[in-house]
Amino acid sequence: MARQQFVHRNFLRILIVQFSLAAALSHAADTTSELLLRVPPSANAVAVVDVEGLFKSKLGTSEGWSRRYVTDYANGMVPFPPSVQSAVLAAKIDTDSIHADWELGLVRLKSPFAMKKLAEKESATLEKLEGHSFVATDRRTSFIELKAQRLAVTNHKSRQDVARWLRGTRDAAKPMISEYLLEAVTDPKGQYHLALDLQDVLQFDSAKVRLQNSSALKGQTADLDALAKLAVGLRGLRVSIDVGETIEGTLRIDLSDEIAPYARLLPRIALAAFQKNGVFIDELTDAKVDFGEKSFTFTATLSEPSFRRIISLIQPTVGHLDDGSHGSDSPPAPGEVVAEQSASARFYKTIQTQLNDLETNARKSKNYESSAHWFESYAKKISQLPSRDVDPDLLNYSTSVVTKLRAIARSLRGVPLDVSALQFAKKQEVYVYPQNYYSNSWYGGVSYGAGYAFAQPRYEYKNNFAEVEAKQAKVIADAAKDRQKVWDLLQGETASMRSQLSKKFNTDL
Repeated sequence: MARQQFVHRNFLRILIVQFSLAAALSHAADTTSELLLRVPPSANAVAVVDVEGLFKSKLGTSEGWSRRYVTDYANGMVPFPPSVQSAVLAAKIDTDSIHADWELGLVRLKSPFAMKKLAEKESATLEKLEGHSFVATDRRTSFIELKAQRLAVTNHKSRQDVARWLRGTRDAAKPMISEYLLEAVTDPKGQYHLALDLQDVLQFDSAKVRLQNSSALKGQTADLDALAKLAVGLRGLRVSIDVGETIEGTLRIDLSDEIAPYARLLPRIALAAFQKNGVFIDELTDAKVDFGEKSFTFTATLSEPSFRRIISLIQPTVGHLDDGSHGSDSPPAPGEVVAEQSASARFYKTIQTQLNDLETNARKSKNYESSAHWFESYAKKISQLPSRDVDPDLLNYSTSVVTKLRAIARSLRGVPLDVSALQFAKKQEVYVYPQNYYSNSWYGGVSYGAGYAFAQPRYEYKNNFAEVEAKQAKVIADAAKDRQKVWDLLQGETASMRSQLSKKFNTDL
């Protein structure tokens, strides 16, 4: 009898644990679904992040991520302040320029958010827009309180765009994003999921030209027509990251047709495309590759820097989810002086981390587009750093850093102006050669006799891409000295700021 009671109690405990776990998972899924309802249908990139799950993972616990969240968040390990429990990030990415037309962050907070305090901190007016509390900052960032503990942050270009998005998603009964995106980001395993919908992006002719000029196919024998046809059927890519004792990542590329005949080449083509567009994940080179019928997947254990690079691919300005609750116009108390010292030290060291990462990534860039991408990306990251309690002179310094990084990026993209002109001068020519041959054959049971016939035309794609890119490389190389001067000036300002802060706070940074 006692044994039966013991078994019964254990059985009840198991049921309770399972029920609690199921409830927690259901709650997380409900939150994600609720936030996904607000993503506009024009989004072609979506990420879902279980922020709390990252902190509570085995690695997060052993590494003390919850304790060092300020540094991790500021350095890009987690692009959210600790007030965020879960998030859905979305963007409309121009696949030609790899730039976002707009970005949107939708977050569930652990506690209520003081929009009034945020408005005061930003020296902005708290308004109502479509019935929601609304604050627009001078950084062209809009904060919208969707409901209690649900906030949206967007860089839509105008107030009108924000209002149209709010109206368009207000009564959504189910997510309006593509089925591909929805399937990819609702995977229950892992704390981070990212998907990019690439359906209907490529055209046959442009795909063939890209393949023809791909470094992955140099010295390779390949049927470009067949590969281009396969590329046109590209559906998208999806990234999943599961943090346990290590950071395990998978990157899957989905196509519409069977890939078996091209399995040897596809990973090489994908890696070359990533590098050309400035996406450097070191572990992908030696990753395990598995092939499905219409997809292939890279699997690797990631370092924290690689994890940071992945989660920075879509990173709206959610970092400013700071309601300024501790802000005050009164003279700082001694404890607040310590807070300023701590915040300033963290802010300064974070900028140094970002600049060091930038140097590493820019050094790996294979072309001027990817170099410009990294300078612009890090300028954006630094401009979005949380600034509460940070020394005013340090904030001015950060503005100078951002300005100089963007100037270098502009140089890589269009200074001198000939670079921009050359970019648009690229052209493609298609030469058609009718295959004339002497024939004395039967076709369909009818003899056409001896004479000239026409076979299927043979297409050859010739373009001036190589010539144009060589000229671009020369123009950019000629401007390298000017860019180095800007970088040296930035380094000088950095050293000066370090000295200034060390004297002010009587500490060595």
